[in-house]
Amino acid sequence: MKKVLFVNGCIRGAQSRTLRLAQRLVRQIPDADIEVLALPALHLTPYDAKDIAERDALSAAGAFSLPFFALANQFKNADAIVLACPFWDLSVPSMVRNYLERLCVTGLTFHYNDKCYPVGDCRPQRFVYVTTRGGIVKNDDPALADHASAYLLSICKLLTNARFDTLAAEGLDIQGNDAEALLRDAEAKADRLAQSFWDEA
Repeated sequence: MKKVLFVNGCIRGAQSRTLRLAQRLVRQIPDADIEVLALPALHLTPYDAKDIAERDALSAAGAFSLPFFALANQFKNADAIVLACPFWDLSVPSMVRNYLERLCVTGLTFHYNDKCYPVGDCRPQRFVYVTTRGGIVKNDDPALADHASAYLLSICKLLTNARFDTLAAEGLDIQGNDAEALLRDAEAKADRLAQSFWDEA
């Protein structure tokens, strides 16, 4: 079986519409051993100067097996990533950003080649970003742009050679919209995505 790391960044817990959509996908992925990482329980804080100094010293020593790099190693050794979080102020919640900060480790999760271009060193072949949005995104309007998908795609390509997809339900909080119907439509997309989960792009 293949290891799927389900990164749960859903702030509202069981009440989260994003969690509902992500679970619909995750429980249908074939040939999958699911490992759940619940970000709210980790209480991750942004790196400060002390953290950066420790990271750099350990990296220079090649001490990548130490607990400091546990999250990076967990990500590196998964076959697929499903990251679920609400669309938050045009991007992702801060705890997700704090998590991603711990994944970008030169010499462990990526390196630079002889042309100074970053090359990913992580195993995942699939990266799916699952989200729900109260409004509608429009990438030609800076006030409505989906910076989250673009940002996560960049992280994906920095660290891996994985196929990247965004699975989203949007417009859920717009007056007059049937939020439940919109969620069901997104769940149907999750069903189709699960069926082809391990297919190449």
